[in-house]
Amino acid sequence: KAVVSTQSTGEKGHVDVTFVNIQPCTPFFKQHLKVYDTDLVSDVIARLKRADRKLKSRSVELYRYVDPEKGPRQLLAFDQPMLWNKRRLTDTSQIQLCPEQGLKSGINQLGDTLCYVVS
Repeated sequence: KAVVSTQSTGEKGHVDVTFVNIQPCTPFFKQHLKVYDTDLVSDVIARLKRADRKLKSRSVELYRYVDPEKGPRQLLAFDQPMLWNKRRLTDTSQIQLCPEQGLKSGINQLGDTLCYVVS
């Protein structure tokens, strides 16, 4: 379960999220970033690109797990990493922080681990 962090200085609440590249044999690895309330998916992708220089000139897509609790614990199929349990987040989707449920995009709960794919 994601822990919502807010400060009394007027800063927006945020959640620390783990972004995992699920593509085999690529130089892109796990990243830990803050996702703020009312971020768009395109804002999160831009923050991810700033954190890793190798991503700057690449196209990045974010995916969520269908089940945010069980999804990150599933083993991946080496030849088909997108096979199970993942749904693409559109760039214009807004991410919201809910104190009871953590991160949400629309009606979907996101959890504290998201996947990214680089092309």
